[in-house]
Amino acid sequence: MNERQRDLFLWLWSQRRKPGPQAIALRGAAIGALGGLVFALILGGSGGIDRGGYTGLSVIIPLIERGGMLLVLSIGAFGALGFILANRVFAAQEAMYQSMLASGARVPDQKPQMRPGDRGPAVAVAIVAAVIAVFIVALFVAYW
Repeated sequence: MNERQRDLFLWLWSQRRKPGPQAIALRGAAIGALGGLVFALILGGSGGIDRGGYTGLSVIIPLIERGGMLLVLSIGAFGALGFILANRVFAAQEAMYQSMLASGARVPDQKPQMRPGDRGPAVAVAIVAAVIAVFIVALFVAYW
């Protein structure tokens, strides 16, 4: 990590850590719960339901039962996963921040200017995320 990247990290993390670890963990849990909701809706929409002896309007009883269980389990699991991962990432970033401060680095007063070379990793991540998103959409279009 060069000095520009270090200064950028210090400035960005000093801004992002302001809400505190609890708020960030709850934000992670909320994002995870939304992911669980999407997962449940996608999974719940696939596959048939055994009607058993139900007739008429009561046919939706197994759908509500299975869908409700799927919603509760997936939202809870994904929310817990988001909470745990947000805590872990916050702790890792905070440890790196405190380590840099302990070694004598100072947080810059204003955001450092980035050069095109500094944006390379972010551009690579964005390209990979876009390719994955295109493949997911293509699979939905092909098999839905």
